[in-house]
Amino acid sequence: MLDNNIRNFTIFLHDDLLFGYYEYTGDDHAADQARIAADPDTQRWWTLTDPCQESLAEPGSGHWWAPMREIWHLDDHQTQGDAGRTP
Repeated sequence: MLDNNIRNFTIFLHDDLLFGYYEYTGDDHAADQARIAADPDTQRWWTLTDPCQESLAEPGSGHWWAPMREIWHLDDHQTQGDAGRTP
């Protein structure tokens, strides 16, 4: 993952719902994701874990993962007057 510009990757579990978060530092997300998908170790991991997952994406969308809308973010680079303000 690090070779493909993925940083701070965390997976959370709440009841039976998984939520993943990572920070992307590259400039070609699609190409980096394709390299991850082509990796034999990743493919073996997906073979084991895919049956445990259920997609929440809109049926017919062609996506596996459902996008989430960010509702709040605290950035340490904000000025004091902006701290805690919602987008």
